[in-house]
Amino acid sequence: MAIITRLVQGKKNPNRVNLYLDDTFAFALSIDEVARHNLKKGLELTAAQIDNLRETDESEYVYAKILNFLSFRPRTIKEVRERLKKYEVSDPTKQQLLIDRLKSKGYLDDLAFAKWFIESRNAHRPRSVRMLSQELLSKGVSREDLVVVTREMGDESIAIKQLLTKKLHSPHVLEIVERQKISAYLARLGFSWGLVKEVVKNWESE
Repeated sequence: MAIITRLVQGKKNPNRVNLYLDDTFAFALSIDEVARHNLKKGLELTAAQIDNLRETDESEYVYAKILNFLSFRPRTIKEVRERLKKYEVSDPTKQQLLIDRLKSKGYLDDLAFAKWFIESRNAHRPRSVRMLSQELLSKGVSREDLVVVTREMGDESIAIKQLLTKKLHSPHVLEIVERQKISAYLARLGFSWGLVKEVVKNWESE
């Protein structure tokens, strides 16, 4: 058994509370957790309660780090699982609890990630549906979500025209070597030779 002797609001993070047991610092908790457990000075805690609170503190610490990880750009569940392992959270149950919490708050959604990823690629680095699908699968997006987003991608010829304009600027008749080079480049991005040939020909004549 131990008695809470002090509850001190954190200086660096005012949303955290430093908890002292028998006049010795024990751990920190969020203000929400302090309120939820009705923690106050003079309250006596059992060893089991202390262990549970320590585990809550560790979970909150990891949760805050994951939120920071997600703040830079959207992530997939697979990416979050890999990051949790780096934070030494390898237990599948603990991982799932954190992932479920993130999903319930709207911070984690593979379908939303896939839509964002495709929009970003199309805006800055257009790719074929096939190549985008491979990239998304490698990031852990399910085939079910993949079917949804690829159905909305539309005509690949638009992406090819974007790349042609980006690489060659305004439409013009290409020399044989130039046409071969740009066609090979587009093919490496996953577009079919037949579609590349057709779009390049139409682009030249615009």
